[in-house]
Amino acid sequence: MNDCRQGQDARYPRRMAVSPAARPLRIAIVCSRFPLPMTRADQMTVAHLLAFLAARGHRIDLFSLADRAPGGAWLEWVAARCARVAVFRQPWWRRAVGVASAVLRGKPLQVGWFANRGLRRAVRAAVARRGYHVVYGYTLRSAEAVRGLGTARAGGHAPATYLALQVSQTLNTRRIAREAPGVRERWLYRLEHRLTARYEAAIWRDFTHTTLIGEADAAAVRATCIARSAPVIDNYLLAPHGVDADRFRPPEHVAEMPLRLLFCGVMATNTNVAAVLWFVRQVWPRLRAAFPGASFAIVGRMPRAEIRALHGRDGIEVTGEVADPAAEIAAAAVCVDPMQAGAGMQNKLLEYFASGKAVVATSVANEGIGAVAGRHFLAADGVEAFAAAASRLLRDAALRQRLGTAARAYAVREWSWERHFERLEAHFLATSAASATSESGAGERHQAKP
Repeated sequence: MNDCRQGQDARYPRRMAVSPAARPLRIAIVCSRFPLPMTRADQMTVAHLLAFLAARGHRIDLFSLADRAPGGAWLEWVAARCARVAVFRQPWWRRAVGVASAVLRGKPLQVGWFANRGLRRAVRAAVARRGYHVVYGYTLRSAEAVRGLGTARAGGHAPATYLALQVSQTLNTRRIAREAPGVRERWLYRLEHRLTARYEAAIWRDFTHTTLIGEADAAAVRATCIARSAPVIDNYLLAPHGVDADRFRPPEHVAEMPLRLLFCGVMATNTNVAAVLWFVRQVWPRLRAAFPGASFAIVGRMPRAEIRALHGRDGIEVTGEVADPAAEIAAAAVCVDPMQAGAGMQNKLLEYFASGKAVVATSVANEGIGAVAGRHFLAADGVEAFAAAASRLLRDAALRQRLGTAARAYAVREWSWERHFERLEAHFLATSAASATSESGAGERHQAKP
């Protein structure tokens, strides 16, 4: 794998370039998937957060769900960075029961899919006896295990509780419902949108703090609160994640193929499938007519049947999972991110940037990243604009080079894991200090009371 160039193993987060913190914290992290292997964005983010917090010397307890009990090197890596690792199995039947219960209670399907009483009891018992400074629930799916714990005092200490919403699921599900290719999927996401809007407008109030990727997500949550005549969210901070720029450093041994375009992402997700099908059906015929020798690589694990069916047609290659995505990206002349739905931020776009590639992306794809169109990439919404931008890049090698150089510099400067986690950690430290002061002051006032 390409991290071998840096003396690292790409299956794991790289070593964080940080020194120990002056004031270590006791932190509980609650997540709906075990962090390794890093096959999804939430797993990748939690794994890197563990690497960062451990390198800073914080004491971490991890509470996680898993389809099956993790073992071997995955568990060893996590256990080496955590004081305690508690993993609860979430088999299919438990997910089915959780979804049914969620529907009856008017909660999002995804909350029910990841509901686990054992996890919830374990988190609450640990908070009662372990004196955490911070309890951090990652994504909406972990909310039920953590909600309300900021008021549950343990030995006079109330932890600061964080709900890492990250993405506005109300915005996300609305977009997916609009773009979903099948009737069944559209119906399912319309239902989830209604359930999520109700839940997202209220759940933030059960936490000390909420984190979101960017202002678009914050605006969507605010709008949902207003639409439901609920108090408007006022406890959020922006906490995007990063990219491993070393891993995606352009390898010298990979030659660029002048007429090759590429999309890289997990090909089991509705948003990625919809984006690729839109590109193939609407944009690709125009590009093939202008560039008969052009090829399009669809790179990513778990391609669905409709994606696999594209392989071998009109210069399209569906690779499935590959050993080194960075090498595949490096071989492309142009990378595309034609996202039509979704919210938050696109890891693939950051990986393209870190790889120093010329990119065409929609405004949805760039929403959580804020790169400057024309400086770091070409922005295009709509079929004609997207085809024109891709054609321009295929014809202009100098433009590809200029955009790719600027994009990599932007990724290295603004989007390292350390940069964003340091901001989040600073908030942890500030809120835990404020909590300690508040607790101390309350105790002094109590002692002085006649």
